[in-house]
Order: sequence, then structure tokens, then C-alpha cells
Amino acid sequence: MERIERIAQLYPTIIRVMGRIRSVVHEGMDLSYNQYKMLLTIYDKGSCPLNQLARELQIAMSSASEMVERLVTQGFVLRTVDEENRRQVTISVTGRGEALIRELQQGIVENYRALLGRLADDEQEELVRALETLAEILGKL
Repeated sequence: MERIERIAQLYPTIIRVMGRIRSVVHEGMDLSYNQYKMLLTIYDKGSCPLNQLARELQIAMSSASEMVERLVTQGFVLRTVDEENRRQVTISVTGRGEALIRELQQGIVENYRALLGRLADDEQEELVRALETLAEILGKL
């Protein structure tokens, strides 16, 4: 069987399993996965213009704006309008948002620990190596 066909056959299974893992790992999180992803993106960049954030996350400006509004309301991000160009809006993470990220990341680590604890040590190592390889190769695309 050709490589492309093998990948096409594996894809639905991988997506389904990763979705289940994501829901277990992010269990108890008060944010949606997309809100968490947005918060992390802003945190990683330090601050980010709203239009760049929408592009980075590959979502419509209206969706990005709505998500940011929810995060602002919760006190996790700050929206700043450029006084010279009122259409330019910059988003940054607040101290409360940074504390939430640290808390969530610790919870995610604990959830992964519990989830992977179901596997033998050699299976855990094999999984980690496979994911590292996958991330490295996909990063080249």
C-alpha cells in the first residue's frame, strides 16, 4: 500500500484518539480548548495585534474578537487600542491570565501522568519518541 494511502487510513484513528486524549487532559478546565489555545498564543508572543492573532489561529476576525472579549471579561487578557490608529488593537495576557496558564499547565501535566500511567514504561517511552518524531517531521511541512 502506498504511503499516502496508509496515512489517509491512519488519520481518522489518530484524530479520534487525540480528541479523546485532549478531552481527558483538559478535563476541569474553565476555558474552551480554543480559548486556551488563544491565551497560550498571546502569552507566547508577549502581546499580539488582534488581526495577527486571527491569522495565527486561522480564524475569522469576528471569531477572534468574540473570543478575546470572553477572555477580557474573565480578566485573563487586556485589550489596548492604539491611540494613533484606533483600528489597531493589541492583546496581552494579564497577571491573572499568566497565573491561570501556570495552573492549567500543571493540571495538564498531572492528567497526562495519570493517563500515561496506564501504559508500561517502555510503551510510554515509545509513545514519547513517536510524538517527538511526528512533531519534528510535521514541523517541516
